[in-house]
Amino acid sequence: MNTTRPYKVKGISFTTPKGKALWCKNIEPDRKFNDKGDLTTSLVCDPNDEKVKEFIKLLEDLRDQAFNETKESLGEAKAKAVKVRPVFSEHTDRDGNSTGEILFKLKLKDVDEKKELGRQSAIATFDAKKGLIANPPAVGNDSVIRCAGFANPYYMASTKEVGVSLIWQKMQIIELQSLGGGDEFGEEEGFEAGSAASETQFEEAPF
Repeated sequence: MNTTRPYKVKGISFTTPKGKALWCKNIEPDRKFNDKGDLTTSLVCDPNDEKVKEFIKLLEDLRDQAFNETKESLGEAKAKAVKVRPVFSEHTDRDGNSTGEILFKLKLKDVDEKKELGRQSAIATFDAKKGLIANPPAVGNDSVIRCAGFANPYYMASTKEVGVSLIWQKMQIIELQSLGGGDEFGEEEGFEAGSAASETQFEEAPF
């Protein structure tokens, strides 16, 4: 039995609903906890929005399948300690009070190592009209964005938790707030990169 991956279900591609960016590190990797650098963002969403509910269900269905398979693999005695980890967290204000909104956390890990290996080491970024942006801007808090990537189930033996990690690969900027101040994305009214965007459209993107 594979104790690090005691389930058979595979991860799935995803596209989030629109939300507000929070502490988005889409250009300069965050190295606070990882010397190899992580590109990260939190996506703030309204849990009452129907598209958000659909996205939660997509992630929870994946998690729950991994959870059930993990319990079966570990056996009855060990399975009793296994629990699920929420696919989102509660959004709070600076005073720690709930805002009524929720957070999804996305990450592209180890970008320095990925760059050396010739793998994806940057977030493919598109404007509201689905134009690929050659030189993406840094995204500030409250920018309206949509993200895409790969949802991967995991089992954490130390905490006996089954959850889903959101691997960040693409972002669509719909309304940009600067710092300090079938296709995966539909065309939206909003931010257009103009001359900063290449002619490559979303459907032709390599990721």
